Order: sequence, then C-alpha cells, then structure tokens
Amino acid sequence: MEAAVQSLLRSCEDLKAALEVEVTQLQERGDISSSSADDRSKRILAVVSHRKDYVGDEEGSVLILKRMPDYSIEDLSVEVAYPITGSFSFSVAQASRTTLDLRGSVGETGATLGQSRSELTLTIKYELATDIRSHTLITRDTRKLQSFTVECRRLKDIFTRNEFDADFSWLSLYTEESSLKSFSSPIDLRTVNIPLHTRLSPASAGLPGDDAVDISIVRENWVYNKAIEEASTGLSARLLIRTGTFNVNGKMPSQDLSPWLRPTKRDSEKSGWISPLESISPLDILSNLTDGQATSNLGASSATSAHASLNNDVKVSDPDLLVLGFQEMDLSTEALLYATSTVKEDAWVEAILAGLGERAILYEKLASKQLVGMLIVAIAKKSRLSCFGDIRFSVAGAGIMGIMGNKGATAIRMSYTPLAQEISPSPMVLTFVNSHLAAYDEMLERRNFDFHDLSRRLIFDQTGELDSNFYATTTLEPSIGLFESDVLFWMGAITDLNYRINLADGDVRELLSSSLGTGNIPLLLQYDQLKTAIASGKAFTGFSEHAITHMPRGSSYRYASNMSEDSLGYDRKRKPAWTDRVLHMSAPSVPVTQRSYCSHPQITMSDHRPVSADFVLNIPIVDKQRREMATSKLYRELWGVEHSSKMPKIKLQPITLDFGKVYYRRLIRQTLSIQNDGQIPCVYRFVAADAEQPICPQWLKIDPVAGLLRPGELSTITVTVFIDNSSASRLNLAPPRLNFTLILHTALGKDHFISVTGEYQYTCFANKLTRLTRLPGPVRTMKSPNDGVPARRPVNAPREIMMLINWLMTHVTDPNNLFSGPLEESICINIRECLDTGDPFPSPKSGEEHGSLATAIASTLVQLLDSLVDPVVPPYLHARCLQMTSRDEAFELLDKFPPESVNVWISLTAFLHYISLQKPPSQSSTDQANMNMAERLATVFAPVLLRDDSTGLHTPVSPIGKRKFLLYFIG
Repeated sequence: MEAAVQSLLRSCEDLKAALEVEVTQLQERGDISSSSADDRSKRILAVVSHRKDYVGDEEGSVLILKRMPDYSIEDLSVEVAYPITGSFSFSVAQASRTTLDLRGSVGETGATLGQSRSELTLTIKYELATDIRSHTLITRDTRKLQSFTVECRRLKDIFTRNEFDADFSWLSLYTEESSLKSFSSPIDLRTVNIPLHTRLSPASAGLPGDDAVDISIVRENWVYNKAIEEASTGLSARLLIRTGTFNVNGKMPSQDLSPWLRPTKRDSEKSGWISPLESISPLDILSNLTDGQATSNLGASSATSAHASLNNDVKVSDPDLLVLGFQEMDLSTEALLYATSTVKEDAWVEAILAGLGERAILYEKLASKQLVGMLIVAIAKKSRLSCFGDIRFSVAGAGIMGIMGNKGATAIRMSYTPLAQEISPSPMVLTFVNSHLAAYDEMLERRNFDFHDLSRRLIFDQTGELDSNFYATTTLEPSIGLFESDVLFWMGAITDLNYRINLADGDVRELLSSSLGTGNIPLLLQYDQLKTAIASGKAFTGFSEHAITHMPRGSSYRYASNMSEDSLGYDRKRKPAWTDRVLHMSAPSVPVTQRSYCSHPQITMSDHRPVSADFVLNIPIVDKQRREMATSKLYRELWGVEHSSKMPKIKLQPITLDFGKVYYRRLIRQTLSIQNDGQIPCVYRFVAADAEQPICPQWLKIDPVAGLLRPGELSTITVTVFIDNSSASRLNLAPPRLNFTLILHTALGKDHFISVTGEYQYTCFANKLTRLTRLPGPVRTMKSPNDGVPARRPVNAPREIMMLINWLMTHVTDPNNLFSGPLEESICINIRECLDTGDPFPSPKSGEEHGSLATAIASTLVQLLDSLVDPVVPPYLHARCLQMTSRDEAFELLDKFPPESVNVWISLTAFLHYISLQKPPSQSSTDQANMNMAERLATVFAPVLLRDDSTGLHTPVSPIGKRKFLLYFIG
C-alpha cells in the first residue's frame, strides 16, 4: 500500500503515514463518493509532507485516495486533498462491538469466528469560509492510526510557527481539477499541428527567452503525449466516414442520389452494396445486413475488428457515418432571414435514405442543423449509434451585411467512443462544417475573410446548441472553439467554397477541351484560388485536400441548363472551377486516410454536381482512466521545475558531427544522444546564434528542436543534411567547406555547442545560366567558386545540357512516356554525378531496353532546366512572347534573348521538334499524332523554360500563351 501511494508522489513529497479506512458517513460537501452497495467503500488515508529544496520547513497535507474500479491496488487516484493548517482538525473515538471476521483464509481454525474486534472512528474536518467539510472513517489498524495522528499534529505545529510563509501551491497538483485539465476538450488543432519550438519565446545564444513560460509549454505538450502513450492499449479502431457536399440551387430532390451516396461500380461489386436495379434474394439481404454481428463478440483483444478493416472487401465501402452538406436549399426572399420550416430538410433526408437503397435499414439519422439554405445532416449506422455522443451545433451567417444566412456555415460537433470491453476508451471529437462562401472571381479576399470570421464565430455552447439567432454579435460563454477537435472536416466535409481559377475564361476552357484531357488538371490547379490561399497562409492553413483528379465538372460552377452552354456543357457566362471542396485537419495522434475524392456528374438536377470524399480514421484505443492517472502523475512529477534552486544538467554525445562529402539532393542523417544528468527534469531547445538568424541553415534539419527529459532519461536527436535548389544556389558560390555550430539551450541552465562540418560537392544544378556557359570544365573539378571561370561569355550552350540532349537524340526512338514514366532515383543520382564530374552516362546492360535510363535522363534534363536560378526565357520577355502571332515573329523575337538563352533555346527546341516526329515502327506517323506529341512536350517544357517570376516584379502570363509560343518552334 505504501509503495502504491509513494508512486503517486513527486520526489519533493514524502509519505509520512498511510492507513486503510472505510467510509461510513458521506457528508454532503465532503466530496467522497461510495461505490459499494453498503456505503462502506475502502479508501487510503495518507499524510504527505512537502519540503522546498531551498527552505527547511515542511508543509503537510492529508490525502484521501481511492482505488480505480476494476483496477489493482497500484492504480490509485486522489479524491480529496486537505492542507494541514489551522482549519484542519481530527478526532478519534472507539466503538467496541463483536464482529465476524469472514476474511480468514482456508485452513484457519474456526476460532476466528466470533472473535471480538475493536473499530476506531476517525473524523476529519476542514473549515471553509462558508462551510465545514467532514469525513467519518473507520479503521482497525491502531498502530498506523497512531502514526497518522502523530504526523498530523507535528505538521500542524510547523504550520502554526510558519503560518505567514506557508504556500501550499504544490497541493494543487493533487486535485482532480488540476490534474485533468487536459481532458476537458482536445487541444486546438492549429496548435498541435505546428512545430513545438515555434510556440516558444524568442531566444538566441546569450539571450534566453522566457524560460519559465517555455518550460510550461514544453511540459504541457510532453505530458499530453506521454499520457496517451502510457495509456495506449496498442489497439486501434477504424471508423469509415463518407462526406459529401451539394449545392442544389433551390431544387427539391428529383433524382436518385445513389451515385453520390454509394461507392463506384467497381467498389460495389466487392463491398456488398446493392443496386436498386439488381435482382436480389431475401437471403442475400440477410447476409449483407448482419453488421451488428460483427461487433457483438467484440473484446479488448479484437477491438480493431469491431471497425471494419480496409482489407475486408465486404465492409471496405460500407461507411459507419455519412455527413452531407447542402447549400442553396431555399432561395426564397423570406428564407433569407430565418428558415423555420423543416419541409425541405425532411425531403432531402428522405431522398438520402432512398438513395441508400436496401442498405438504408442499417442507418438512422443522427443529427442535423439548418441555416436558411444550408443544411448539414449526419446519418450513422444503427450499430454505431451508441458510440456517438455529446452532439452540439453551431451556425454563423456571412451573407448580406456580413451576417445574413444566405452565406455562412453550419457545423456539428460530436464525440466518438470506440467499442471495447474491459476498459473505457477515451472519446475522440469529430467536427464537421458545411459552409457557403462569397461567389464571383473578384471576391477572393472576401472568401478568405469569411473563413477567418467563421473560424472565430463557429463556437459550441456547453449546453448543447447555440442560440439560433445568428445575428448576435456577443460570444456565448462558456464555449468550445471550432478547432478544439481531434479531426475537423471543413468543406470537408462539406461545403460550397466558391473558390475559382485565376486564369482567363478562354484559357480555362481551352485547357479543359484540350486533347490532353485530365493531363491539364495539375496546371489548372496551380492557378486554383483555394490552393494559392492555403500555400500563402491567407486561409485554410493546415488543412489537407486529397489530390483532385476529376475535371472541374460535377464539382464545378457552373453547369448550364439551357442553350447558353459550351461544347463541354459549361455555362458560357460562368468560368468553370472547382468550387465544391472537401478538406480536413487532424491531430497527429489520429491517422486519417482519404480513400476517394470525386464528383458525380450523373446527378444533373442542379447547376452544380455533388462531390463525395471517403475517409478512414484509425482511432487509437486509449484507456481513459489510465490516461487520467498518468496525466496526474506526470504533472506532479514535472511541476515546479521553473521554481527549483537546482540547475539542469545534460550530457551530449558527440559534440562534433562530420557529414563528410555532401552532395546535391542526397539525404544524410546522423544522430546525437542527449541525457539528463541532473536531479530535476530538463527542458531543452535549439536556439540561433543571433536573434536575426535561423536556428540552423536551410540545408540542415534538426528533430526534435525542443524537448523534455526526466532525470537519467536518454533521448536521440536526428540531424539531417539535404541540399535542395535554394541551398545549392548559395553553396555553389561559396567555399566548399561547410561549418556551422548548433546551440542547445537548457531552460534555466547553460548553452551547449555542437559543431557540424562537411565538404560540399559543387554541382551544375541551381546555377545561373551565364555561369554554366563559362565553366572551363566539369563543375566538380573546381576547388573554389571562381576557379578558372573566364570573364568572357562563350557562344555555346552549357555542356551539361548538351550532354543530355545529345544522348536523348541518339538513343530515344519512342517518345511515349519519356517524361512521365516511373523513375529510379538511383539512376537519377548516377546521371547527376556524371554531369558534375564529366564521366560518360551509364550504359544499359546487354539485352536491356533504354526505357528506365532514357526516362531518368529526360527527367534530369527537365530538373536541370527548372533548377536554374533564372529561367531560360527572362520574365521581362514573357509578355512579348505571348504577343507573337506567327512562327516568323517568334523566331525574330530570339534576337531579344540573352546570348546564353538563345543557344539553349535553339538546341532544346530542335531536340523537341525532332522527338515529336519520332514514332515506334509499329505506329503510323500522322500530322495529328505529331501535333499531340508536340502539345505534350510543350506542356512539360513551357512552364519550365518560361518560369514565372518568383519575386513578383513581373506579372505571370497565360500558360496557354506559353505553350503556343513554344509550339511555334517544335510543332
């Protein structure tokens, strides 16, 4: 018993006395609950003393502890903690009576029956300002009771002598409210998904930041993750979620929604979904509707099987939860203010269930929320209904005057607790948002503003549902923020985001109608407003979106329903775009996999097409009670570090990291060990040498940058070197010797220094074209940046580019898949090394085709051109290039090119023209086939040769215009 209690205490707290007691009287304000039927539940009474490391006097406390239900004696939790002060008192009374001791073991004589036992009554009182808390307890251990009373009197005498110096702040660590503060709601996703060191105070060598605040931040993060780790069962449960978004344009359901709600045909053949047109047998239905049986014999050792495995074809596409968002359900003027009728909601819910076909019997509506024309509906499997709870809602208008409900968002927040036996798993919080943002291309900034405004205003009241008056400007308290979730689906799950494509209407339509088809999707997405907003950090920072592989239709605005449509069916008055999107964000502890992301053009009742996205959540099964106990214990263990008089001490091995030869785009890793060699927990972080400098150069990465170690604990830090284009462009102009000193700061302690060295190997990549043309030989032969580089400008193109072009013209006969085939990185590394050293390219083995080698060389050519510090065609000439209307004009413009650019342009376009005419012997060569190949080549090389100006000094030009200019030379 004593060992179990001591394990709960920190090193600065000592157990002075402990005895087992039973509760006989439950005072109304006593804060003790009884779990036994006869109100005589067992407790442990402990006297604990605390001594500050810089003050000799003690402070005492009485703890009442209980054993967690169904757990061993080692699993204790603090139920009540009282400081031993002038308000604390106790009394002991004796009540003699004859009792039967039925706890004797087998083999004992019957003399134990009828023995006379004496029970002692211990009453503890603590006076509050307006109340007196009292506990009456029973014990039979007179020896331990005597120790208890002696220690209580001694510690109370100490308090009396030092009353004005008493603190007792340490006692807060033993109260449930303090120890469980991390469990009221998940940590904000915007916080947990950014690196820990970025949340710390600014610091540099010799100028530490706010170490006390940094200790608190690192400790909070460490305890949160460590408690989950210690309470993890090692099992996981899978939750399958299908989300969908549909702008219905004021229409009532008039089509079958099954294509949107059900998997694709290929999936349905193996998933058990039943087509409404497929003849079935009642026996087949029964065999498909026994989902409950899959969970009826769930045990702790089979928790994963409770949630269908992705490897189980029968269940892979059978979602546990469907969350669907609708926009523009009601376009009437009166609905602009309030939507009080549920007629349209009921109609769409009925259409959803009808779309599920025979599978609808498995599902039931879980929750829904409507704001004018926006509706969000959650439908769950009946076998999973018991797992969902704590459902809350939120709405916010963002339409006319910034508050009307024609634009805005509806949101649902719910907890999901995996099924498991023998333990109570920690719940996971899911949040779904259905939003409708401002329309039109020019409203981009308004859409970004609406996102931030809705992120602030979408809050969840503790009582369940927010006031339906979305005009209110005051925040309801207490409330939970939108990002206080384990997984957040925005748009994403559901939404009509209305983000457009930043290209001219004609360019968008030409790319959509091109013979390349979906091959133009990556180019279109480069100009997608939502992608740009995320990359620039202006909106939806931290959200993820699955790769878009469908053309902007089905999820595009806007489809025509009359004669004003183009050849693809798009409205001539509206530029096609991916306006309906699904995004998500999750905590690192909850792996989320997206299985699909597609539009459904079969459903044509609206000018939009519905979009669906399927997700698999692998939910770690964490014992909730063990997590709470672990959190309490860890907080107590680490509390007070910032107030300790002891200095943190660490040991580093090694203090020098030599990476040897460092090559372009070759990753090298080394590790160093860090051990807490002191007596108190230690928080460490890497800092910069100067406040204006980064912690480490761009080519160096450290993981982790900050952390915490308990006394004696050993950890490993990984240091990685990787030279990308940005780093290489600077290192190519510097001495080859790499030297840098990492500075490791211990909070409230000393700085430690780690020397990082290496020998950079010069490369032809990431140079200026003018420098490449002047190199006297292979770049690797240079001993310094300007070793042997003449001042004059030669006429020829760089030898490295010509090596690649000449090899391709000599060996390639089939251009198909030349620039899109699979790459072998080892071959690419070998080719880059040949370019840098001047060695000949590797030859394929006897009998092998040139396929993989040719693809690697072609890819290296594109990579080399793209790595140039400045593009082949200077940005100031891009607008002039697009003004050319004929081949002759295009050739005349070459006179304006810099000499080094002309040489590369002529050599490269001659090669591309030649390769576009090459066809395998088995295929006939036609003008149309040659033009298709030329277009494919222009798609690859135009954005590289006419790369947009990254500085923003020159306005980007049309990608279609870039292709057309290149086609004058290769078409």
